[in-house]
Formats: sequence, structure tokens, C-alpha cells
Amino acid sequence: IADNYSDHLHIPVGHPGLTRLFGKSYAIEAQEWVDRMEGELRDDESANPSERAYQRYLPPVDHLPDSHRRKWLYYKLFPCVAFDIYPHQFDFMQWLPVSGTTSVIREISYALPDDRREMRAARYLNWRINRRVNAEDTELIARVQKGMESESYEPGPLGVSEVCLRSFAAT
Repeated sequence: IADNYSDHLHIPVGHPGLTRLFGKSYAIEAQEWVDRMEGELRDDESANPSERAYQRYLPPVDHLPDSHRRKWLYYKLFPCVAFDIYPHQFDFMQWLPVSGTTSVIREISYALPDDRREMRAARYLNWRINRRVNAEDTELIARVQKGMESESYEPGPLGVSEVCLRSFAAT
């Protein structure tokens, strides 16, 4: 789960929705004990109805600087805590390994009170988008785990661009 969270190469292949929302703006950065990922919502509308509606209905959040009003930020703290920060809410996630191949995931969302219809829609649509992302990640992780159990599996080098995974492996 930790590797998948910080691996940016799987985003264009495994998450077509995030790719439609962020385009080429998805970026990663590794620091000691923390990975930072971010994506800026594109101005051109997605072909997906939920993504397009999210882009349209996300209202301005006055307490945020302009640079963060359409940005999704992700932070992973070593070894198993993550924060997803959206313009409209904050998600906390923790995964607890229970065996070498199984973990329990705990997550909760927090948000400031905001009864605007557009805000309620944006939060619901974010939930829909991220449920799809979680399902895609679950499938990817299961496939990777199955591949690693194969007798033909051999670990290979990490790509130079995988700064977060390289940092995590070195910790």
C-alpha cells in the first residue's frame, strides 16, 4: 500500500480519472520521512460525468490562497500514514499491516462546515472519484502481490524518476 501510494508511474496507467483531472501537472517530491504528491485540476473539462461535474461545481474556498483552490495534495508519512488535502476537505488514512501481504486500512474525512449546494456536490463527487481510484489501487496491488508470489519474479531497479519510492526504500 505504501509503495502504491507513492508510485507516480502508475498514475497514467492505473488511474485514467486522475490523469483526466490533472493532466501532466501531477508531481512528486521526497523528503526525509515524508512524500508529497500533488495535482492541479485542469481547466478543460473531463469526458467523465462525475469528474466534469466536480470540476464545474467545486466552489471557491475563500480561506485558501488562489494557488490551492484547485489543487489536490497528498502527503505520506513513513511508514503508514497519509493525508489527502483537497480544497473542500481533508482525508486521513492509516494502513496497519496484519501479515506480510495483508493490511487493514482506516480512513476518515474532515471538513469545515459549508452548506453550499456546490460544496455538498463537490464533496460527494470527490467521494465517487476516489472510490474509483481506491478500486483501481486495490486491483493493482492484488496483481502486484500475485506477481511477486510467482517463481519467475525477480526484483528490479527503481526508475530514476521514482524519487518517493527510492526514498522509502532507503529509509
